[in-house]
Amino acid sequence: MQKVFLSHSSADKESYVRIVAKKLINNIGEENVILDEITFQQARKTIEEIEKGLNETDLFVLFISETSLESEWVQEEIFKAEDLWNKKRLNQICPIIISEKIAYDNPKIPDWLRENYNLQYVSRPTKAEQIIEQRMIELSFEKHPRLKERNEIFVGRNDLIGLFEERMDDFEKSKPVCMVASGIKSVGRRTLLKHCIYKSNIKKNTYPFPEISLNYAESVEDFILKIYDLGFEDDLDIKGLMTKSLAEKILLAADLLATIQRLSDIIFIDDNGCIINQDGEFAEWFSKTIESEKIKDKFSVCIISRYRLRTFSGEISYSTKEKIAHYEVSELNKKERDGLLSRYLKFENIELEINDMRLISGLLSGYPEQVFFAVQLIKEKGIEYLRKNTFEIVEYNNKKASILLKDMEGDVEKISFLALLSGFDYISLKFVNEIVEGDPKYIHYIDEFISKSICEYVGVLKEYIRVNETIKDYVTRNNYQIKDQHRANMDKNLNKFLDRMSMSEYDVPEYLFSLKESLLRGKAIDESYLIPSLYLKSMTELYNNRKNKEVINFAYKALEKEEFTDPRIAFEIRYLLCSALAKLRDNRFKDEVQKISGPNYYFLYGFYYRQIGRFDKALEMLDKSMERRNNFSKAKREKVQVYIGMQEFQSAKELAKENYYNYMDNPYHIQAYFSCLIKSEKSKENREILNQLIDGLKKINTDVAKEMTLRCRAQVEAFYDGNEEEALSLIGQAIEMNSNIHYARIVKFDICERFDMLDEMRQIINFFEQPEYKNKYHNNIISFKAILLAKEGQIDEAVDFFRGNIRDYTEDAKDKFIAKLERYKDE
Repeated sequence: MQKVFLSHSSADKESYVRIVAKKLINNIGEENVILDEITFQQARKTIEEIEKGLNETDLFVLFISETSLESEWVQEEIFKAEDLWNKKRLNQICPIIISEKIAYDNPKIPDWLRENYNLQYVSRPTKAEQIIEQRMIELSFEKHPRLKERNEIFVGRNDLIGLFEERMDDFEKSKPVCMVASGIKSVGRRTLLKHCIYKSNIKKNTYPFPEISLNYAESVEDFILKIYDLGFEDDLDIKGLMTKSLAEKILLAADLLATIQRLSDIIFIDDNGCIINQDGEFAEWFSKTIESEKIKDKFSVCIISRYRLRTFSGEISYSTKEKIAHYEVSELNKKERDGLLSRYLKFENIELEINDMRLISGLLSGYPEQVFFAVQLIKEKGIEYLRKNTFEIVEYNNKKASILLKDMEGDVEKISFLALLSGFDYISLKFVNEIVEGDPKYIHYIDEFISKSICEYVGVLKEYIRVNETIKDYVTRNNYQIKDQHRANMDKNLNKFLDRMSMSEYDVPEYLFSLKESLLRGKAIDESYLIPSLYLKSMTELYNNRKNKEVINFAYKALEKEEFTDPRIAFEIRYLLCSALAKLRDNRFKDEVQKISGPNYYFLYGFYYRQIGRFDKALEMLDKSMERRNNFSKAKREKVQVYIGMQEFQSAKELAKENYYNYMDNPYHIQAYFSCLIKSEKSKENREILNQLIDGLKKINTDVAKEMTLRCRAQVEAFYDGNEEEALSLIGQAIEMNSNIHYARIVKFDICERFDMLDEMRQIINFFEQPEYKNKYHNNIISFKAILLAKEGQIDEAVDFFRGNIRDYTEDAKDKFIAKLERYKDE
């Protein structure tokens, strides 16, 4: 076990260091903590004792305060630690500022510490102990050594830098409290703001920006808890947040932000729809926080938003708007991306011929991450590989997740571990280590994930790991599973949590995760610890797992406290409630949807009508939703499903194609576009696209995608190659793979129709006429029976049967299907 040396002033012992030491001793053992009152003999603290302690040390922790910087003993310990560090006999150094009077750039702090380490104030001893344990775990692996240097590579953006400097120097306006950089993920928003801050001499490039992340399912309560977790504030009573008024919660948020201002810190918020939502609306609770009289005109917050700021919710004064500056960050232009490519190649010591430089330049589309990926590809596989696989660079932005995870295909350990990490907003190394029982290979996996931009560090001293949002969505959508042993260890931790529900024992991410898991499992918990986002996240998880009754129960429970809830979160809860009610065809849907307005009202009604088979009304409502919101992607996806439900494949084709090219690694969009193309006219061009779609499904390599691949391959064999035996074999495998989902049986009917297998067609109809399926698949049954009649030569009877029994098709859809039936006259 590694040993930790706690260097401190005696003046800080009682109030801070002894608390840290006590927790460390409980967690790692007294023999592994070197503290003068424990390790050194009575009144025998000497240079020799210090040297002996340091020589046995793996991690040197320096508690920085006014008194420690004046202490001769501490200065001696720093001197000895530097000497050991230079001789590579000390593994790691962890300086922690414990006095708010000491800034990170205080000249009394030795230059070598200021220049090489993240120095940040940590108010709470319990938070400091968590950070120290993180560093102890990190000793077992080499953090990506050049990550910081790589992240500081910067080119161009001169126009935006100029706007930033102009705004900071504009004395006609009050100083901005908050800077917003919006744009597509990975376009360089965070790097731009940091460069602006360095260039304007607001902070030195050694300043460790504390960072939190917030998403659409979170609000002011999550902001409070995550800012508190940074360690700037001593104590915070988090009980009862669910029933505090919004005004009270905004006051708490303002107190925390005022502390950050008092300490002259600047925090980064990676915002995915919490502060600025998808409509570009700035959250009222955050603008009121900034508006508080406690908040000075002092730059303190950087928001990295995926959505452009367009408007403000609620009433907001002009003076408050002035405190929020916004910059839209677009893709790098050609000159900038060429410059970034040159610098990154130089950073990796790679020299290329001019023709190869031109080749790569022509493949780039303006995203810094794409440049890094191209150079890493050359570094790992060589320029010859890149020349032959240029599509990997071109497709990187649309297929980022599947490309980054390609090398992990078949590696169950890594994929299941990534699924574990994806279950958290972010997670500490300490908690990871508990779950994996200290197995060092998982810590090495984290190092690999960080180096490949699959994960990143966040927190006050980068003590947490967070999975990239694109990767997390991909992992969740494809239902990657956590290893059974890890799940069991998480269950043990959950039981420990329920036994001693104390926030002082846990970091905030672990605390919130444990509360959510307790909710999902129906455990008895003190409801005063709950916050609205926990209900919403639990509902989302249940909805994705098709547990709609549980979604409804949670929604009604959460909405009991609606008066204390951010209206945005209340909307999201009610939106999920309506979606679940629609899926269950529950009449309560019609009452709840009245509380939702605008395009979402019409979308939800369209979704509801599809669930009950009213395709004509579904189209009408979806069109209304799209009239009220341009580029309503969710409505476009739903419209494709409605058209496919009516077998209007040609009408669906263009929308399905658009959805596919926007989300190329989504198996559902691949499958929808495939369904439209396979029903289109046979052509060489269509065959090539169908093969491309099948290849896309194969690369996703999940159970869902594998079943879809079998279905798609079966259809190509049947309708393009006329291979009856292979088509039936493949579709049989698809049915066997997931017998509870019946899309493959519907495809089998089409294949049997193609090969005039009338008895098999009757068997499929009989299957769907079972009581549990009859209502849901009514229109499929009617279509199948009409086709069977037509195949038997009874065309007029088939048409009459179809017209008399089909429900809720548009007249156009009916006419097209009847035209298909009448084609059998020519056979």
